[in-house]
Amino acid sequence: MSSIRARATLTDGIAQVRALISHPMEAPDEESGQPGHFIEEVTAEIGGETILHAHWGPSISPNPLIEFSAEAEAGENLRISYTDNQGETDSYEMEIS
Repeated sequence: MSSIRARATLTDGIAQVRALISHPMEAPDEESGQPGHFIEEVTAEIGGETILHAHWGPSISPNPLIEFSAEAEAGENLRISYTDNQGETDSYEMEIS
C-alpha cells in the first residue's frame, strides 16, 4: 500500500491536485548524530511530463500535504513519487477524470 494518497479534479482543462504523503519527516539530531528521516525529492508527472519537481528537507512538517494545479485532459495518468534521505521511495498513480 502506498504512503501517498491523491485526488485530482478536472475543470476546464485544469487539474487541481491534492496529495497527502504519510512520512515522519524527522529532523537530524545533532547531539546523538542521528541523520533524521525526511523526504528529499518529490516529483509529479501528468501524461509522462514532469510538472512538479521539489527539493525538500527536514524543515517540512510530518505527513505533508501538497497542492498544485496543471493543464490536463481526462484519461491522462497522474504519477506522484518521492525519495527520502534513507533511500526509500514510493509512488502513486491514478487516472485523471
